[in-house]
Amino acid sequence: MKGTLLKYYLTTVLLAVGGLCNAVQAFAPPAGDTIPLQATQTATRTVELTWDAAVETHISRRYPGESVETEIGVTTGTTFTDHHARAVCDDTVHYSISQTVAGIENNGYVAVNVLDMDATSAAEWGVVTVENQSIELDWVASADSDIMGYMICEGMPSMVIDTVFGRENTHYSATQYSCSEAFQFRICAFDTCRQASALTDNCNNIVLTLSSAPCSRTVNAVWNSYVNMPGGVQRYEVWISENGGEFRLAATTTDAVSANFDVAESTMSLVAYVKAVGTAYESKSNRQEYTFSTAERPAYLYLRKVTCSDAGDRVTVIGQTDPSFAAGDYKVYRSEDGGAASVVGHCQSDAQGMLRWEDYSVRPKEHVYTYCFGVEDGCGLNEIKTQKGSTLLLELESSGDDVAVQWNAYEGWSGTTVYELMACNADDGIWTSVGAGIGQEILDAGGATTGTRRYKVVATEGYNSQYMLDDSLQSAVFEMKQLSTVWMANAFMPDESSNNRFGPKFNYMDAEGYLFAIYNRYGVLIFSTSNPDDEWDGRLNGVAQPAGAYVYALRFRQSDGTIQEMKGTVTLIR
Repeated sequence: MKGTLLKYYLTTVLLAVGGLCNAVQAFAPPAGDTIPLQATQTATRTVELTWDAAVETHISRRYPGESVETEIGVTTGTTFTDHHARAVCDDTVHYSISQTVAGIENNGYVAVNVLDMDATSAAEWGVVTVENQSIELDWVASADSDIMGYMICEGMPSMVIDTVFGRENTHYSATQYSCSEAFQFRICAFDTCRQASALTDNCNNIVLTLSSAPCSRTVNAVWNSYVNMPGGVQRYEVWISENGGEFRLAATTTDAVSANFDVAESTMSLVAYVKAVGTAYESKSNRQEYTFSTAERPAYLYLRKVTCSDAGDRVTVIGQTDPSFAAGDYKVYRSEDGGAASVVGHCQSDAQGMLRWEDYSVRPKEHVYTYCFGVEDGCGLNEIKTQKGSTLLLELESSGDDVAVQWNAYEGWSGTTVYELMACNADDGIWTSVGAGIGQEILDAGGATTGTRRYKVVATEGYNSQYMLDDSLQSAVFEMKQLSTVWMANAFMPDESSNNRFGPKFNYMDAEGYLFAIYNRYGVLIFSTSNPDDEWDGRLNGVAQPAGAYVYALRFRQSDGTIQEMKGTVTLIR
């Protein structure tokens, strides 16, 4: 409940405390009222009834809003004490008594205005703290059992800003207030009779500010004191996170509200908060972000990608830096196969902050090269380096008709990297996708049956990467030259419609160095060719040769460069 209604509640409560009146009100008695009956409120929720005759008397009561009376007791005395189980707040309660003497029933009636005569017990503070950049209030419930809720107050003097209902509802999020400013909060309990308790002492949130001198890695933290923590504040702790890392304890004080702490030279940004520690409670301040001046260091510097040319004669290294940082020289570091890194080049950024350097003294088909950029800060105190990125080195292995391609993971991007294996046949040069995924191995089914096969891997930066630039890079092109497999028939029939030619059958054959020859039983050359597509038709200069056994000789260059020779016999059948 907010605004005008809250102020109405508070006004009503304060007015109610002004005085109490428990006199019998002048109500017109109903017909048949023959017994003088008196009622007096003696305490909160307690009314004393008295009458004259000490005979059996039945007592009944009717609360406001009830249409019928309820019998609440029987006595032979002249008094009865009524303890109310419910709160009665400045309301009229009706009583009646009934006596029967000598067969005649007599009645008495009275109405009394009942008030809440007890002061409302106050709440007690737990803690005011900041969680997720929101000011959070917690307190201990009032000891009274009939508490309706609590009014949240702020400022000096205090103004009601909100209300929560329920005795055990002792938490409030002050989301309407900025945690970067200090505010004074107080809590007021009110009961079901709208009677308000005393306000708690004021309690505040902690606000932290950070500063540092130019080119200094010493940071000064200042904050306001936390007041009225139950049991007192034992110490203040300063917690920091550098460059998005884990929080660590940087400083501790027992009575001061400021502290100095040092950060690493590589720290570009900082997040810090202060914690006030007591015996039972802890209060946290706002989380304050602090970025060191770009005059001292670039606001950002990172490696975008490392990519290879198809031929494997060049590696291109791309980076991105803050164009407002006045640096004239960015170093390029390179290591080979995980070894020590050394400077191999220098470059400058363009107007948009892009860094580009090309490395021609590499063999990315044989080694993995890892790169990063580095630059000295504007204070000359430290060299700032990017993350590392490596070239992709492919390994090819044939298994039957298939080729398995493996490669190393690209380490330069922080998110998920997607890899796509591209392949083409040497004779057509048309690249097609074999498959894609986040692993580092893809099987090219049937790739071993197509002769020389070329492969490269294209890596794409995932949507969840830190910089989300949709960059892509590739490996050099690797070749897989499959071994030729040869099959020779042991007979053929030139005069038939099938199996009427004789020659080697192979998955593929390199024409260079190819020679196929046929000899008769006397060693006379009958047929020879250097064309892998030519076969013997059983003739010599157009003349059919007789049936019988003939000797063949085959020589060819295997895909690994070796010269292979095969000899055997074939039967010509007519």
